[in-house]
Amino acid sequence: MALMRSKNSATFRRWSDAMVMSQSYDVFMLNRRVKFRPMPEEMSTSSGSTAEGTMTLLNPTKRMLRDLPTMLKRSPEVNEVKVYANDLDHVWMTFCAGYHELAAAGGVVRDDEGHVLWIQRNGKWDLPKGKLEPGERLEEAAVREVEEETGITDLTLTGDAFTTFHTYEAEGVVHLKTTFWYPMRHAGTQTKGIPQAIEGISDVTWLQPPFSEEVTHNTFGSIRIVLDALLSAENGGKSA
Repeated sequence: MALMRSKNSATFRRWSDAMVMSQSYDVFMLNRRVKFRPMPEEMSTSSGSTAEGTMTLLNPTKRMLRDLPTMLKRSPEVNEVKVYANDLDHVWMTFCAGYHELAAAGGVVRDDEGHVLWIQRNGKWDLPKGKLEPGERLEEAAVREVEEETGITDLTLTGDAFTTFHTYEAEGVVHLKTTFWYPMRHAGTQTKGIPQAIEGISDVTWLQPPFSEEVTHNTFGSIRIVLDALLSAENGGKSA
């Protein structure tokens, strides 16, 4: 089951903090990156533009935010959207209000030799993750989902979560999913996993970074961002 935003839960407060206490937000929509940023002082605040594959929106209205998916569907040449706002939190919360919000948690798991745990889900390379159950803590959900989707146990959290956002449509409802990715360590080396077929997972495998183009070109933009952030942190700031 999905976690709904109950104001009485500690998870809600942590989730809300992650949603509103940032100076920037990146959302993946139709596998394209939408960057929400504060308005730079030198920029005009009147309109937007499109150039060299990047669409720029300045102080967008509620309608403009609502129509973003349609604009992207009609503009395959656009691979990135930059949204600048004088009141960034207001624009961000206006954007979020147009979606059914869900929370999920997962892990970037490394074994004793530095291999990273990957899955193949519905034909794409992915990392194990899933929705929170009612009353479940983020860390508990992350470990549970890794274990359920891969069969890999003996997991230890090694750091704070990295947060991503992405949108999708299911059964006529548009969703905004917040995923909390935790770095984890598995006590073992290339332990054989068991793919959770009911979740569309066909393979569980360990890969050593840097990853081949066969993998990086057949995964999601948000996954590349997660790996770059968490693996570079482990490597002292150097990208893996």
